[in-house]
Amino acid sequence: MQVAHINANGLNQIAEALGQHHKLGRDHFTPAMLGAWASDAEDSFSDGLGCEFEIRGMDSNSGSPVIVVITAEGFDVEEVAEE
Repeated sequence: MQVAHINANGLNQIAEALGQHHKLGRDHFTPAMLGAWASDAEDSFSDGLGCEFEIRGMDSNSGSPVIVVITAEGFDVEEVAEE
C-alpha cells in the first residue's frame, strides 16, 4: 500500500491555493492549520482519490467548492505493508 507525505513544496502549494481560493486568505492559516489541510490531502491519496483536498463552497471566494490537487513535487510516496 502506498501513502503520501506532504513535503515543504506541498505545504507551499496548499498555502498558495488557500490564498487564492479561501475567503479568509493565506495569512489566516497557521502552520498547524496548513498541516490539517495536508492531512486531508494525504487521506485522499490513501483513499485512491489522488493527493487533493476540498475548500468547501461556503469557505471559497466563489461560493463553489474548490478541489485543490497537490502536484507530484508536493508529496513523497512511501510503500507500507498492509496490516
